[in-house]
Amino acid sequence: MITSEKLSYFLRRFDRLSNYYRYNPFTRWVGASELGVMRDLLPPPAQHGETSALDFGCGTGRITKLLLKAGYCVTGYDLSPGMVKQARAAIGERKDVRFTSDPEAASGPWALIVALGVLDYYPDSVALWREWRQLIQTGGTLLVTAPNVHSPLAWIYTMLSRFTCQAYAVTFENLAASAWMAGFTPFDVRFAFPRRWWGHTVVMALRAD
Repeated sequence: MITSEKLSYFLRRFDRLSNYYRYNPFTRWVGASELGVMRDLLPPPAQHGETSALDFGCGTGRITKLLLKAGYCVTGYDLSPGMVKQARAAIGERKDVRFTSDPEAASGPWALIVALGVLDYYPDSVALWREWRQLIQTGGTLLVTAPNVHSPLAWIYTMLSRFTCQAYAVTFENLAASAWMAGFTPFDVRFAFPRRWWGHTVVMALRAD
């Protein structure tokens, strides 16, 4: 599990940023490209309106909207109550979605887990991969993103992030190695902003073994 000290640090940082996060123009530009790639990789739900999906680190609900439109029944989880409040306000009350900051409410097993912008803040993500494997059902799909070490845009992002919450750029190979150790098999990798090998974001699709 992720240490309580790290979780407490993230909670304080993102609660402070929650009122401004969705208005950040850089987040919107990069996010639009990331969402487009995520949409291409998203598997259809086995049962429309019933198959469960976890938006892990839901933030202001950008991926939650995409999952709902695809026909999933979604739980948006974020350790920051401020972010959860923003997501709930953006999406409103619906029967097929709930938002929570309670880790127990995010326990699985889930058919699909999507984590947009979560790996950014983990220089060592081994514990996070293991947590995802505990939450997802065998054969389930995990979609994740991370800043691309080969991208000049990602390096600018990581340098500027020291003023908010430090982010880290990684390689696909490092992500894949951590995934394999935790019990995931990558089956697709793409890039966003732009959709080139030097794009800002690595987008990876994995299957739980």
